[in-house]
Amino acid sequence: MYEFHGWATIQENPAEIDAGQLDAIIQKIQLKITEFAWGSGLLSLNAANGSYYLHVGGFTNRKGVEADEVVSLYQLIGEIAPGSYGLLYTRDDENTEGFDNEFRVSVLARGRLQEQHDPFLSPCIPVIEDELD
Repeated sequence: MYEFHGWATIQENPAEIDAGQLDAIIQKIQLKITEFAWGSGLLSLNAANGSYYLHVGGFTNRKGVEADEVVSLYQLIGEIAPGSYGLLYTRDDENTEGFDNEFRVSVLARGRLQEQHDPFLSPCIPVIEDELD
């Protein structure tokens, strides 16, 4: 199973100064989202109190198109709105690189998306799950 949960606050730049491009940035993000054909899961871009935020989440049987699309969305946000920040937690129990028992955290900050180790819920067994009998 592939699991993902994330959020991001959309800001033009790290100084939080409105350079007048936020509406165009939001339109680019919305356009990118319309390219996705997700059958299930959460993918929403919302506004509250003059700020925009993204929420993503879901479970798929296997790591598939949604995984690549959500990462590309976070990368796009970093490129066009380098003041944006957020987290994307992923778990792939079929990972062949030794990460099948842990969450990976992609951290969006200052225009870059960097994968990090998760210190809170990993290793999944025994932190959040029991060993199978």
